[in-house]
This record gives sequence, structure tokens and C-alpha cells, in this order.
Amino acid sequence: MKSLKILIADDDRHVRKALRLRLSAWGYEVVESIDGLGVIERVTPENIDALVLDHEMPNGDGRTVAHLIRRETDAPIIFLSGHDRSEFLSTALRLPDVYYLNKPLEAERLKNLLDSYFAPKSRRIVPV
Repeated sequence: MKSLKILIADDDRHVRKALRLRLSAWGYEVVESIDGLGVIERVTPENIDALVLDHEMPNGDGRTVAHLIRRETDAPIIFLSGHDRSEFLSTALRLPDVYYLNKPLEAERLKNLLDSYFAPKSRRIVPV
């Protein structure tokens, strides 16, 4: 069975490193981007299974990127943000399979969300 590929995008290299280490330890293959443009360029050719996006990135904020890539993939998008969740309710969270986790990230919440999403469809319960 191939490992699932997750694209992480954050302009903070420390956040990317922490996510890369966690996701790799959980068995995921990781692809990285420092900005929104990199996400758009990589999502289709890399066959991404899920995305973990910062809300505010250079060259395309997370909400705009989510709307653009939703045309290319139905992979789940998980936003990480230190901002108030209400900002997302009127825009990005209206897209299918878009989730939100607060920064600082509780790694176990991310793991539970990914595990639930990728569980066999008969056992799938995605936490919010």
C-alpha cells in the first residue's frame, strides 16, 4: 500500500519542519511549499491526498488557494491558523472537506482528523 501524500504550506520554516517530522513519523509522505503559488503548482502533478495550509501565506492566502485548488482536487484541506475561526465560516469552510485547527497546533487533533478522514468509508467519522 502506498503512503498517502500530504502537502504542507506555511511560510514559517519552523512550522513546516515540525509538521514534516510529525507527518513523516505517522507514515505520510510530505511535500512542502512556502507560499500559495507553490500549493497551486504542486497539488495536481504531485497527486496530493491532503493539504495542511496556513491561512496567511505569501502569494495567495489560504482561502483563495483553497477555492482555486478545489477545481483540481477533492483532497481534504486543513487550515492551521491563529486567527478567529469566524473569518473562515463565510468563505473557505463552505467548500467540501475543509477543516480548521487552531495554532498552536495540538498534534493529536491533526492525527485524529487525518486518521478519521482516511479510515475505510464504513468507519469514517471526521471530527470537527
